[in-house]
Amino acid sequence: MADRPEATRRLPSRRIDTGFLRAFEAAARLGSFTAAARELALTQSALSRQIQSIEGEVGVALFERSGPRVRLSTAGRQLAAALAPALATLDATVDALRRTTLRPRVRITTFASFASLWLMPRLPMFQAEHPEVDIAVEASDRLADLELSGDDVALRLLRPDNPLAQAPGCHPLFEEHFAPVCSPRLLADLGLPGGMRSPSDLARTTLIADVGSNSATPQLTRHVDDLSWEGWFAAVGHPSVEPLSWLHLNYTHQGVQAALAGMGVAMGQMALVHHLVADGSLVLPLGPPQPSGYRYCLAQRVGEPARPEVAALMQWLEAQLLGGRQAPG
Repeated sequence: MADRPEATRRLPSRRIDTGFLRAFEAAARLGSFTAAARELALTQSALSRQIQSIEGEVGVALFERSGPRVRLSTAGRQLAAALAPALATLDATVDALRRTTLRPRVRITTFASFASLWLMPRLPMFQAEHPEVDIAVEASDRLADLELSGDDVALRLLRPDNPLAQAPGCHPLFEEHFAPVCSPRLLADLGLPGGMRSPSDLARTTLIADVGSNSATPQLTRHVDDLSWEGWFAAVGHPSVEPLSWLHLNYTHQGVQAALAGMGVAMGQMALVHHLVADGSLVLPLGPPQPSGYRYCLAQRVGEPARPEVAALMQWLEAQLLGGRQAPG
């Protein structure tokens, strides 16, 4: 009996919708159907049905369910290992094809608080200078691999010994400094003669803490533990203080917003808040900022022909970062 023609052989992967595979990838990465559904703007039941469809096609369970959390099975880990780079390559290829047929477009990735507090208020200036260039901003605390993600430019906050800070295409700029910040109204309401004189005075108020965004892949997360309250107390050589209360938030920009609203004292990164200190919206109640050991770095994807729109954005970002930099304190 002759072999069946190649075109009639059953290829399971052809029967799985690409959207279903993205649902699986999100659930595998986040370790939660609920979080994956939220990311993809789906209902949890819809996402569950998509994953069940994939499991029915491959004939094996991909997740081990345990309450609200899910864990990849052995088969699930195999599929996730193959799928994540495949989807990233597909997205990068589609993006590259779009760039050859559509308006010039630059994709920039940076951490969420930098995008909110620094980039977005300034981006209209670049657009005014380069109206022909479209910008796509990926705001995430995950450190994207530019070779796989399809992003063209990354703005990162890294320690000098981080391998990404030493990678080709990465340009170190300047060191970040940090210090407690609060609203003038909060400082006045504390009723301290002469203002705060010692870190011990922080025991009289609420401290706003950035606990970081959750990630199923912590090795890719922007670790800045030294920019925490613990890091600052160590930098000034003072024992940690137990405040009146704590306000825990996921992102630095949320802490800045809470400080502006007079809800407590936040740990301010100077590159992100110096304009708010300069205009009096925030004050430094305990003296000049401390060096953090972290540097801002601009990185661009290497290994492809130079594009003028990418060069223009890189030059503009560097000029804005260095030109608008304020001396610590």
